[in-house]
Amino acid sequence: MRSVSKRRVGFTLIELLVVIAIIAILIALLLPAVQQAREAARRTQCRNNMKQLGLAMHNYHDQASVFPPGWVSQYYQVATGEPTIWSWGAYLLPQIDQGPLYNTVSPGTRRIDENLALGGNTAAALTSPLTAFRCASDTAPGLNNFSGAMGTNATQQADFATYNRQVTNGSANVSIATSNYVINADTGDSNTPSIIAATYGPPLGIAWADSKVSMRDITDGTSNTILIGERAWVIKGLPIGAGNALGFSPATSGAPYTGQQCRACLAVIGLPYWGLNQTVVNANHQSRGYSSNHVGGVHFLMGDGAVRFISDNIDHKPNSIGAAAGTGDHSSAAFIDSTFERLLGRSDGQVVGDF
Repeated sequence: MRSVSKRRVGFTLIELLVVIAIIAILIALLLPAVQQAREAARRTQCRNNMKQLGLAMHNYHDQASVFPPGWVSQYYQVATGEPTIWSWGAYLLPQIDQGPLYNTVSPGTRRIDENLALGGNTAAALTSPLTAFRCASDTAPGLNNFSGAMGTNATQQADFATYNRQVTNGSANVSIATSNYVINADTGDSNTPSIIAATYGPPLGIAWADSKVSMRDITDGTSNTILIGERAWVIKGLPIGAGNALGFSPATSGAPYTGQQCRACLAVIGLPYWGLNQTVVNANHQSRGYSSNHVGGVHFLMGDGAVRFISDNIDHKPNSIGAAAGTGDHSSAAFIDSTFERLLGRSDGQVVGDF
């Protein structure tokens, strides 16, 4: 009789474990590449959004001969007076294919709170996200609800409350469209020049209360001057609050700034403060600065329409403009003494190095 050999069918346990281990290694090698590819796509989308805002800024300038104001106040250089205020983003709406929204909310005719109080489609228009103002890498909600409640201790809660991003509808606080893009107001750590110029001198950036900056005012050159920069919702675990796309509300700012533009306006303007993506010095007030969730730096829109990715490590020497009190000027080399500050100043006359 012939013996019948038994052929083995399938894998042994050891072989199966080897196959699983190989697959796991391949997945581990592939996953970072996939994540990097996704971030690269998000980063590209952010750049494209900023380029569109750049085109909108230039189109606005072509029509008005100036860039849009940081915000429009009925009370020139007075810190109080209005419950809600429209900002530069609202005035760009017709330039970014949002003409119907602009016509619905009528900036300059009705305040934000008056629109919200009307209810219906008018209020709904203000409480809808605007993707044109959003960085795809950022985790912020579509409607900005940043407030003191995001603080982790009493001090932080009190500080965050002064930067409340919500607006009033006359009887309650309401969240409106988030923005990851804020306009360049000045070169120092204080936003006071944007509201009352007499204290430290006029702002040196592009936009502030009732500003009227034109191309000819940018004597440092448009390719050397920042128009708009990014601001994140959270970086390194620290809540920042991003910004608002269309305006802000002095009425919702926490004490002792309730009713004042002082802290509320930082929902729409940016300052260098203590550095890019900085979370250590005066961390509770980093809502003033520029930041992003892109690794290594922040996107900025330049005056010529180019978008530049500026490293966290750019030459920057933070300066307090407090020393300029009473002088009416903070534009000298004593206050603008680094590359980042020179990029933010429109007419400091200093040579900008590589960045």
